[in-house]
Amino acid sequence: MKTFAVAVVCAAALALVPVAMAKAPAGVPHSGSYSAARKFLLKGGWKPVHQPDPGFKCPPGDQRCEGRPETVDCAGTGLGNCIFRWKRKGVVVDVMTAGETDPQINGVRCKKGCR
Repeated sequence: MKTFAVAVVCAAALALVPVAMAKAPAGVPHSGSYSAARKFLLKGGWKPVHQPDPGFKCPPGDQRCEGRPETVDCAGTGLGNCIFRWKRKGVVVDVMTAGETDPQINGVRCKKGCR
């Protein structure tokens, strides 16, 4: 039983490695408030990618996604996780956040064109 528990913990840790090690290009914030990061990205020439997951629609009054066309998806429960997609010069990245009132960046993943 103990061996099984250790195997589960190791598998979970390995599942997180690609997200943690994904190298996003310079100029993409990896932490902090998404509101501040969004302003930074826009000033840096990044463009929002309007490509929501099928079936996702930002609920009226949801400050995480309202007025943010780059929203791919937001969870309705739990930690309030969201994914926002940006592009610049052939590079596409997803910025992942958690939090309902002031989302904080908890990861950045390269979707296309990163080296």
